[in-house]
Amino acid sequence: MEVLEAIKTRRSVRSFKRKPIPDEDAIKILEAARWAPSGGNRQPWTFIYVKDPQVLRMVKNCSPGFYGDAAAAIVIGVEGGAREISLLDVGFAAENICLAAHALGIGSCPIASFIKESIKRIVDAPEGWEPILIVSLGYPDKMPAPPPKKPLSEVVYLDTFGKRWEKLEGR
Repeated sequence: MEVLEAIKTRRSVRSFKRKPIPDEDAIKILEAARWAPSGGNRQPWTFIYVKDPQVLRMVKNCSPGFYGDAAAAIVIGVEGGAREISLLDVGFAAENICLAAHALGIGSCPIASFIKESIKRIVDAPEGWEPILIVSLGYPDKMPAPPPKKPLSEVVYLDTFGKRWEKLEGR
């Protein structure tokens, strides 16, 4: 799948088929996360791939934003707390996860609403490690329609804030 097509067609999937994700595909998705950009190449993240149904159920029970019966999830966390640069790094890794999953025909949904202390206990995290984001994974039962997006002319300026770029009008 071509990158720009993947970016435009990826959706947050919240309804999944009951079908396991092959370990080989999970490893490809995690490899994509590992190759995400990172400020100063610090790579502060740790990825916990959750596929055991009981552990997955516990993660879901502590995550109000976790919809559907995903086949797996990736808990992304960092050591030493959520500094701004670490949050950006986690975001880059999560986007790579979502795009790699989409390229493999697997749906995903980033989840930010969860009870951090409960997730830490479930995954047996060490002191000082903090979960930042969860990404659910599974084969889509149905693909959501694309959400409306603001036109480029509303979100891009040329050279200085507020200066419209004529080439973007109507885009």
